Amino acid sequence: MPSLLPRLLAAATLLAAALSPPMAPAAVPASDRAQVLQVVQRFFDALAANDVETSRALFLPGAQITAARNTPTGFALRRRTIEDDLQKMPANQNRYLERAWDSTVHLQGRLAAVWTPYDFHLNGKFSHSGIDAFTLVKTDEGWRIVSLAYSVEPETPSRHPAGPP
Repeated sequence: MPSLLPRLLAAATLLAAALSPPMAPAAVPASDRAQVLQVVQRFFDALAANDVETSRALFLPGAQITAARNTPTGFALRRRTIEDDLQKMPANQNRYLERAWDSTVHLQGRLAAVWTPYDFHLNGKFSHSGIDAFTLVKTDEGWRIVSLAYSVEPETPSRHPAGPP
């Protein structure tokens, strides 16, 4: 009868591996986190300045933008490409101010996600709050936005730590 010891050791090793915490991802350079947040801020700045060329440079071609909101008639989802927004920018006369705070950034290699609360002001007046969820990839030219999904919550007051703009 073969010894049970090798089988018990193998089983104990498997059990220990199953009960061990998962390996943490490799440490992310602080510079990558800062660069990702800088891209998001540059997006807000380009929106406020109605700057088509800067906006174009921040997004990959074909990037998707999705807005989710509750309406009196039910849930509404609006999807468009960045090119749709860029085409409308030159004729836009509105003044936009979008502010984010308390951003959570997840990074692994060339992929990043930013989840952040925001408030949005239209022509100097509070419009709505919500959550922005950005997905970015690091290209050879730097971090670029591949998608932005956001909620629109007009009934939720701004919780920006600095107060009103």
